[in-house]
Amino acid sequence: MFIKVTSAYALVLLALGCTIVISLIPTYLPAREISEALPTKSQVQNVELRFVSSSGRDLFDAFSVQKQMQNALPKDISTTVLVLNVTQSTISTLFVRYQLVFNRSCRKRCQLQILALAHLRFASLIINLGEISFDEVTGDISKISEYWANIRPYVDNPPTIFGVTETDLPTGCQIEQVHVLHRHGARYPTSDPFDGGNIKRFAEKINQNTKNFFGSLAFLNTWSLQLGEELLVPNGYNAEMISGIDFRNEYGHILNNAFSKSLLRTSGVNRNYQSTIAWATGYFGSSNSTDQYSILSLGYQNGSNNTLYGALACQNLFIPTAFTFNQDEMYSYLAPALLTATIRFNNNTNSTFVFDHIDAFAMQSLCAYEYSALNSSDFCSLFTLNEWRGFEQALNLAFYNVYAFGNETGRAQGIGYVEELLARFQHRLINISHSSVNSTLDSSQTTFPLNQPFYLDMSHDNNIASVLTALSIDYFREDLSQTFPPPNDQHYRVSRMTPFSARMVTEKIRCQSSSFVRMKLNKGILPLNSIRGGFCSRERQDGLCSIENFLASQINASTMANFDYVCFGNYTLDKNVRITDGTLFP
Repeated sequence: MFIKVTSAYALVLLALGCTIVISLIPTYLPAREISEALPTKSQVQNVELRFVSSSGRDLFDAFSVQKQMQNALPKDISTTVLVLNVTQSTISTLFVRYQLVFNRSCRKRCQLQILALAHLRFASLIINLGEISFDEVTGDISKISEYWANIRPYVDNPPTIFGVTETDLPTGCQIEQVHVLHRHGARYPTSDPFDGGNIKRFAEKINQNTKNFFGSLAFLNTWSLQLGEELLVPNGYNAEMISGIDFRNEYGHILNNAFSKSLLRTSGVNRNYQSTIAWATGYFGSSNSTDQYSILSLGYQNGSNNTLYGALACQNLFIPTAFTFNQDEMYSYLAPALLTATIRFNNNTNSTFVFDHIDAFAMQSLCAYEYSALNSSDFCSLFTLNEWRGFEQALNLAFYNVYAFGNETGRAQGIGYVEELLARFQHRLINISHSSVNSTLDSSQTTFPLNQPFYLDMSHDNNIASVLTALSIDYFREDLSQTFPPPNDQHYRVSRMTPFSARMVTEKIRCQSSSFVRMKLNKGILPLNSIRGGFCSRERQDGLCSIENFLASQINASTMANFDYVCFGNYTLDKNVRITDGTLFP
């Protein structure tokens, strides 16, 4: 078996070999002219590479191939291998299409020399395929956690993961303001039926049938549920504090001492409030912190105008199911994805106990939650990588169809934060609201300051997903596959977008007499050139958009969200009509 991996997936490893240098000394990023936005790439090259498989299976992906090709080159030549496509050409060879991305100081003669060297090195390269097959049961946390969707512990994305190939700023540019939309840290399960509700149901089922398990499931004979509900776990608190420290290291030398006291905002639920305190402790330090910041909690009740949980203000009583996961749809995807797992499990129990795919989903959820709360879980060694990919895809589909382009309220749930971001850029208060904006708070600089060097807004996974939708970042707009296993080149992956402690960072950058906007999602630079309308130049490969063009790209954002209608209108959804752009008009 082999998997055809497309170029979008291959871009992930471009960041390997790069070192993130963190310094408390004011610095500018490596020099280059603003006009030099296009990378220096070779023409597309073709090569046939021999491969061996220690697992006895022909399993490969562009990640592995690109990493091994990169490692075959000397580290001092500052050239990056970009694999575009990998296919199997014979029983023992791979056909690889690739480009080399050169350092800007490497001119034509240098490039030709590196190309020749690459051809020589690749001619003798033997690709070693991974030891773990996608259809092999594994408990390797470093591999399986990549597919834990929105309950994945935080991991930095490579800067190029979303397709932006230039990660340096132009000459003379400096970050002068930063806006952080942050998710809370790792928590215990919620009370939602598909989440904590399903876990409790499974725990009760197990506890009524003890001494019925053997083999890999023998631990269930003594297992009991040790998880709380909703609150932050210790690892979640620590992750938020580390995030504050990292932010201080990355931006503190620019923003330090630029403002006397900062207002930090949080969605008014305990795990978010505690996450805000943890982040602030990391950024400001533990002593006299409240002298340097204050916290504003936004209402968390249904109907509250809360831009950090926009769904609260968008409660359409006529469409009560529009804001909850369609469990039947999610479980129907998981049924074939977890069929083999349930067969394995039923072979390790007596005939009176029967596992189904809903039980298996609960066991996958328990793996992730127990690992976050207890640092280990016996459930983590029960599934294959493909079964974990199915777990993630079920949640990808759920998020996309409830909080993003697949739901008529997808834009409306996120538009409030977008409106606030634009208002901060334009140094204006918001006196009238037609969205989740609380105009009572946002009409006063006491509760909506306009001159802070940085803003921290502690939010939720669903809200970040909706904000990306409201911004019309079409990189994430796609027709998600409902087949199993899911494709490798899918852009919309919740594991990369909204893990625990996720952060969407918007930088305002000053370059001589011009200002630019750059956005990052968990350190991955967002492709603003994919925003609808083409205002942010499609020729740029560095993720920058002039602030004038960024504002122009959002001029119709509120109109597109159509908040009043989708959130309060009395309309009927035709089951045969699919929502594809996160909105609905009469």
